Amino acid sequence: MSDSMIDISSLWNRAHPHLQPMPATLPLAKEQMQGCGTCGHAGAFRIVAHIRYSDGHWHENSQVLHCAKCRKWLLPEDQLPNRDAVPTAVNARLWSHSPTFLNIEPTTRCNFSCWYCVGRHMEQKDITVEDFRHVLDNFPTVRTIALVGEGEPLMHKGFFEMARMATDRGIRVVTLSNGSTFSSSNVKKICAVGIVYISVSIDSFDPSTFAASRIGGDLTQVLTGIKRLADYRDSHGFQYPRIGLKGTLFDQTQNQIPAIVAMAKSHGVEIFEGFQPLNPMSTYLPIYPTEKLKALDTDEMGQVTAAILRDSAKALTQLKSVSQFCEDEGIALSKNGRGNGLRPNCDEEWVYALLSGDITPCCQIKTPISSNWNLTSHTLDEVFADTLYENTRFNLWNGLFPDHCKGCFKTNV
Repeated sequence: MSDSMIDISSLWNRAHPHLQPMPATLPLAKEQMQGCGTCGHAGAFRIVAHIRYSDGHWHENSQVLHCAKCRKWLLPEDQLPNRDAVPTAVNARLWSHSPTFLNIEPTTRCNFSCWYCVGRHMEQKDITVEDFRHVLDNFPTVRTIALVGEGEPLMHKGFFEMARMATDRGIRVVTLSNGSTFSSSNVKKICAVGIVYISVSIDSFDPSTFAASRIGGDLTQVLTGIKRLADYRDSHGFQYPRIGLKGTLFDQTQNQIPAIVAMAKSHGVEIFEGFQPLNPMSTYLPIYPTEKLKALDTDEMGQVTAAILRDSAKALTQLKSVSQFCEDEGIALSKNGRGNGLRPNCDEEWVYALLSGDITPCCQIKTPISSNWNLTSHTLDEVFADTLYENTRFNLWNGLFPDHCKGCFKTNV
């Protein structure tokens, strides 16, 4: 990259002065750093923005240099479309901002006590039905809602009322369950309310191993419930819900996907959603028992991940993939947005909300960030226009990750 720079700081500050790198972020790789063309500081780094020139044309995805010391925004001359081009405007709002998918937490209560679940360490409560109504009113473009959080959704006494409230507006509803709540009455309501997809978490084909991680769970009860749901749906002419499979695997269960899939399929599961190793996010680490932290060792995590990749390919010969299901149903499953061309980044296309209605940047963040991001009291457009929200999305899209993102696979840290 050329050493010659054009100072566009005035254009930047005219367009969006609040879009600035956060003061505390995970370190960038050394090769991402370079010298500042103004003060010579070696800690400058690039971000991406669209630049408009005096001829009126926008040059998309230009690389702009920012210096953390002198706070300048600099455009390297080799980014110019021609030598005579004069920058006249800048736009760094490049993250995805047209969501149709809402993941909202109905409850943190659960009848299981899985040792790796952060929900067991959160305040145990439900979203109110009235707050849920406000969320729907404030997100008029939503087309799919995932009633999913850190609890068992069907334990919410208003679950079916909320699901009906959504389906009556033409919104597709999907959910995740531990499978223990598929009583005869609930099975009838699940089908009648029109839930499109319900995924069940199963960590092992062995009942004792299953119970050791999903504490309080009974594998036989789960499998019986899945079969009850599938049988009732089919015998009464319902198209939905389709039933999916997911789970968390550890060293001692890393080779169990084929057996879990065969068992689940025989009881009515049709869709393979996926398995994951223990969550290494820094926000989860404090809840894990000390003796379980070995599962996060690089070698062990790598072995479990490799086994999941290997056996997931085999599983997809037995079950339809969740991505294919969603494509067939017109559900916007993809949530990873687009890359920035510079470094790993995060461009979540879904909207995540806690049961309080507070939007967070992703499903791993469990505490509210700003009262201005609450969907019960603010429209989605108002949240998206908030300067702190915009700056958070700006940083994440450019791969400038705050400390609480450590451990996320998107950061490579």
